[in-house]
Amino acid sequence: MTRWKAFGLHLLLSLTLISGIALAALLTWYPHGLWKISGLDRLMAVMLVIDMTAGPLLTLVIYKPGKWGLGFDLKVIAVVQAGFLAYGLHTLWLSRPVFLVGADVRFTLVSASDISPEDLAKAARPEWRKLPWTGPYLVGVAPPVDPADRSALLDRFMETGRDQEQLPDQYRPYTEVAGLIRHKIVALDGQQGRPQAGDSAKGLPIYSRDDEGWMLVDPNDGGPLRVLKP
Repeated sequence: MTRWKAFGLHLLLSLTLISGIALAALLTWYPHGLWKISGLDRLMAVMLVIDMTAGPLLTLVIYKPGKWGLGFDLKVIAVVQAGFLAYGLHTLWLSRPVFLVGADVRFTLVSASDISPEDLAKAARPEWRKLPWTGPYLVGVAPPVDPADRSALLDRFMETGRDQEQLPDQYRPYTEVAGLIRHKIVALDGQQGRPQAGDSAKGLPIYSRDDEGWMLVDPNDGGPLRVLKP
């Protein structure tokens, strides 16, 4: 096998692997088009560049038919590439969305790394006390009515840097806030940074730690439909 054939084969295998990972993550963790604001595209691009550098390009540099120790060199490349891939997968796992939180003025996409184990254990429902493997839970939050509760929430934010959307003990079933959301949605008509989505389309802003956009909302039941970008 020539050097370029070895490079081509390694490149094809690497691209197939990275594409499979990206597709699996997209289909499993990012409903409603959440990948558009999640930073998934940038993370996968970084993984691809590192995987290319640690794999096919090194193969191109060191491969020489009949070279003494070539088998050992290729094994080292495979180990290095596998190490970088494992780190990338770990990063992807920590950045996966685990809660889609609806409030009266916005949606917030919360990733696994945004939730502390201590806060997770305080979630109101048992199913919310474990981070999901197959896409984010849809939950809601509402501003505290009692002044003491508002003050306590502000103190927690000042102490931990986590707002209401990152505190599972504040979550409630989405159906409890859907009516409020339905009455707060605004027209998405391309004005003031809003995307063109049709005269009847309405929604609310959506934020993540990486980006922001607009969540198209069903005006009948207040359910989230899909993410739009201006």
